[in-house]
Amino acid sequence: MKIGIISDSHGNTQTVDKAVKKAADVQMWLHAGDYVQDAEYLSEIVAVPVVKVAGNGDWNNIDVPEDEFINIGNKKIWLTHGHKYQIKWGIDCLRQEAEKNNADVIIFGHNHVYSKQYIDNRLFINPGSIALPRDGEKGSFAVMNFLENKTAIDVQRYTI
Repeated sequence: MKIGIISDSHGNTQTVDKAVKKAADVQMWLHAGDYVQDAEYLSEIVAVPVVKVAGNGDWNNIDVPEDEFINIGNKKIWLTHGHKYQIKWGIDCLRQEAEKNNADVIIFGHNHVYSKQYIDNRLFINPGSIALPRDGEKGSFAVMNFLENKTAIDVQRYTI
């Protein structure tokens, strides 16, 4: 199963369109916040499920959760924006919460910097910001592909 991961689009739906074109064969999209309206736009232009969470820039969307958990195969995926877990100062708080929640894959945004790392057998993915990157790179998103009967995971970064 291929899953598109996007975050921090901040109202730039043109970058959302570009991501959809580059990752045309995904079976689900995850939007890690900032802006929920862009996740709603995404759900209108694709024919696959879109799971979204609210970020710090989504203060007016009180009906959208800040954390979502999804099970795919034997993996528990935690989708969050990250602002509640001080990720701008590292992922230690996020790592501790992941352990409490028994999450295998943690997807977050907020700092607008792409990262992919394994810590304590957990995969942490930040797709970067598709609209406003802060790492000197182009806007980015990621595609996570579950391999081998949904137990192994491959993650690829795409730039806009």
